[in-house]
Amino acid sequence: MRKDRRLLLGAAIFAGAFAVSSGTAMAKTATIAFVPKLIGIPYFNAMKVGLDKGGKQFGATIIYQGPTTATVSGQVEITQSLINKHVDAVGVSANSPTALEALAKKAHDAGILFYSSDSQVDGPDVDLRVSQADDKDLAYTVIDQLAAQVGDKGDVAFVSGGPTATNLNTWIGFMKERLAQKYPQVKLVSIQYAGEDINQATQVTSQLLSAYPHLAGIVGVNSTAVPGAAQAVLRAGLSGKVAVTGITDPNTIRPYVNNGTVKSVVLWNPVDLGYLTVWGVVQLLDHKPLQASNSVPGLGTVQYFPDTKTLLLGKPLVIDKSNINLDF
Repeated sequence: MRKDRRLLLGAAIFAGAFAVSSGTAMAKTATIAFVPKLIGIPYFNAMKVGLDKGGKQFGATIIYQGPTTATVSGQVEITQSLINKHVDAVGVSANSPTALEALAKKAHDAGILFYSSDSQVDGPDVDLRVSQADDKDLAYTVIDQLAAQVGDKGDVAFVSGGPTATNLNTWIGFMKERLAQKYPQVKLVSIQYAGEDINQATQVTSQLLSAYPHLAGIVGVNSTAVPGAAQAVLRAGLSGKVAVTGITDPNTIRPYVNNGTVKSVVLWNPVDLGYLTVWGVVQLLDHKPLQASNSVPGLGTVQYFPDTKTLLLGKPLVIDKSNINLDF
């Protein structure tokens, strides 16, 4: 049974539990922990802004801890330590869909709400999944941007992050589907992995440019791959000749949009994603069931899909010169 967030005055207080007697109710501030794939990159920094904003708005204490590199083992260690601290809720942006499934069960058995946001965890013990956009819609939008820039034909490559990352592999699957169904003359020649590291993405892209001298375009599947790919294209003197697009934030990619190396990228607002995550978790901690359509203060209407326990932030956003000054 989940920890009750209401504490009655006059109750005897025991460590890790709440005893209740008749009297006036007093609200307890929930402690909500989030473990990103890693700390220190602009995308998750922006998501933390939203988490903190949501904590202030909805009366929750936010704990934000993550590994310094995008490793499954790092996430497992930190998540386990948070479960041991008996926080009210703990969640992750998963580096693997299955590796944290056992920890979801441990949290569940300890009466702790377990959720995932941004990149999801499999299994029945996940109480809530918060998704940035429909996976198919997002992936299709990226490929449509790519195809428009390469003239619907040519060899292209993908540079992704971790090879087991839930969200990235889902997007790659839908990207392949879109290419096969709508752009048969655009040929995917390679998928490479660079972790969550811009410098590594630059190196990987440089290798791709050497291996495939007629490459028409590159898709960065995560937020660090796109600027890394753009840097490699710029260094090779191929700006305007090799298209670079993918999934990243405006603050990271702005220099490359302004100098013409990148025409457009696709994302959502990670600040809003963090904010929505806190709202959804607080609703469940307060025993307020989510509806198919929810009115979220500051965000408007947000859809919930009970079959997958998923809150969906909204439609993907195309970022180009017209809106590159967005700040997140």
